[in-house]
Parts: sequence; C-alpha cells; structure tokens
Amino acid sequence: MLRLRGLGAHVVAACLIGGAWGCDDRAAEPEPEGVVAGAADAVNAALVSPVHVRVALAGMTDLSRETTAAGVVEAFRTATVAAEAHGRVTLRSVEPGDLVDAGQVLVKLDSERARIARDEAGAMVRSREIDLREAHNELQRGRDLHARQFISRDVLESLHFAQARAAAGLRAARAQLAAAERVLADAEVRAPFPGIAEHVHVHEGDYVNPGTPVATLADFSRARIRAGITAREAALLEGVGHADLTLDVLGAEPLRARINSVARVSEPATGTYALELWLTDIAEDARGGLREGMLATVHLPHGGAAARLTVPSAAVFRRDGAMHVFVVNDEHAVLRPVHTGRSNGPVIEILGGIGAGETVVTDGQFALRDGARVIVED
Repeated sequence: MLRLRGLGAHVVAACLIGGAWGCDDRAAEPEPEGVVAGAADAVNAALVSPVHVRVALAGMTDLSRETTAAGVVEAFRTATVAAEAHGRVTLRSVEPGDLVDAGQVLVKLDSERARIARDEAGAMVRSREIDLREAHNELQRGRDLHARQFISRDVLESLHFAQARAAAGLRAARAQLAAAERVLADAEVRAPFPGIAEHVHVHEGDYVNPGTPVATLADFSRARIRAGITAREAALLEGVGHADLTLDVLGAEPLRARINSVARVSEPATGTYALELWLTDIAEDARGGLREGMLATVHLPHGGAAARLTVPSAAVFRRDGAMHVFVVNDEHAVLRPVHTGRSNGPVIEILGGIGAGETVVTDGQFALRDGARVIVED
C-alpha cells in the first residue's frame, strides 16, 4: 500500500512541475525502487513522531446525585409578647426594627397599685413571722409546765396546734407576697429572647389587660427553612445530616444547613412531605439581610456511598463499538477499553479497565494510535 502511494505522489509531482518528464494521458512510468523506499520511510517517520497531549489522573469523585426543592425562610423564633397584668402604659421603650436583648423591658405599665399590694403583703409576712415566734415560745413554756405537771396534756396539744397555725399563716403570707411581687414584675413587659422588634402594638397612655398584644419579636440569629419534598426524596434523605441551600438575595454562595426533620405524614393540600432545615452558621452581615418568607433553593443530596473512580469525560471515546481511553505509560499511549457508568458532565465513572492514579489523555487522543509516543504538555 505504501509503495502505491509513493508512486502516485511522484506522478502528481511530475505533473505539477510539468516539463521535467512531461505529463499526458499515458500511464506514468514506474519509479525506481529506491525512490519508492524513501517515500515509505518518510511516512513511517511521520507515524512514530511524538504527539503532544494533555493528561489527567483517574481519581475518586463524589458522584452523589442531588435534586432541588423550593424552601421558605422563617425566623427561628417568633413571639407576640402580651401583657400579663392590667394597667396603663407609662413607657414604650422600643420601636419597630430595634434589636432587643433577652429580658429587656419593652413596655412599662402603671405599677403604683401593684407596689402598694406588694408592700402590704410584705408587712403581712413580718406579722406572721412574729406570730410564729410567739407561738414557738408559748409551746416551749408549755412543755416546761407540763413536765412539772402544772398544765394538762390537752393544754400542751393546744399549744402545738397554735404553733402549727402560725407556721401555716406565715407560709400563706409568703405566698401572697410572691404573688404581689409577680404582679409588680408583670408591670414591666420584657423580651423573652434576643431578636428584633418587628411590631410594637401599644403606645403610652393605652390601657391593657392580661393577654393584650404588646410587641412581636423575631429571632434571626438562626433560621428555619421549610420545603416540601416527594416520598422518594424523603426516603433518600435517610441518614443524611446536612444539605446546602442558596438564597438569591444573599448571593450564590451555598450555605450549609442541618436537616432537622423529615415528615412521615404528607401535607393534604400538596401531597408532599415537610422538610425542615436549621440554618445556624449565619454571618453577621448576612443575618441582617434575612427576611421571613424569602425563597431558598435547597440542594438535596442522596444518601449512600458516593465516591467513584472517574476520569474527565473528554478522555473517553468510542472506537469499534466500545468505549476506550489512552493511558500514558513510559511516554507511550496505550489504548485501553473501559466500562463506564454515571456522569455528572465534567467527569464520567469508570467501572473497569483502568485503576486510580493512572494517567489518561484528555486532549490529542484522536491523533494517537496504540503505542504511539507522546509528549505531555502542562
């Protein structure tokens, strides 16, 4: 085959230069044997010339599939704080948007009557303490007199009962004092947890009763993300502890969230299962941008072992009805058939044919033949 190609090439060359031998419709004269051999050597030299290629290592890649679900952001805690006492509002100490600490006073009520009741209860406690000391002393004297047989046993028992009544009276007085102190404390409506005052429902001069809403607080130091997923997705989340999510308004940077719960009872309206994630590691600057009702994209990883042997997808090609790669070994490209599996686009799973750590050609393989010399480019 190489001999014929050499002859044809020289005939064409002779026609192009014209006048050297002359070209017409007659068949070309056979070339000398030495000319044909030289052409064959040139072709073989071209075939064994090293080919410049790019390579990559076969390695382990996480090929776990994932799906996405639309989620809604909620504050980790919200509360509508209500008054627990009745009275007129004398101080409104927060406004909507203010940051509040746990225990901070939100609203103060008129506490004059509560303070009077507290003082009265305190005086009653002191009176009952005196009664108890007096009853105790009377009992001690009665025991001495009974020992000398100056009083009867019935009288001694009466003294015992008097001391018990005095002790019970003191306990009742102390309970009344505690109740009065609680009423006085309830005149100050405090924040149950740190957060943001979303709404303040009362103004100075308003009269409130127990149960009247005073302020609505929201805690965004953490956030809940609620999403609806299918039964299949719920089953695949078994054993998965975390998932990534993105909030468009905060940028495309994924946030790591803990999977708190996956419902086992579907929502009647949608047929989906409620998924709740807790977003706890929130940067201070991002925390201020969180809003309840924001949409989040939840990336749901599937459980199970995910690390698989892979190569770049560009390294695999079809030849003679099978998938192959070129493996570089001692500066030579070796053609290997491989069995392929899943692909995520950039890489493809290798089920057999090569091992981890082997070098495969990713660019230039279509100019190669089995055993060809290669030069690896950076």
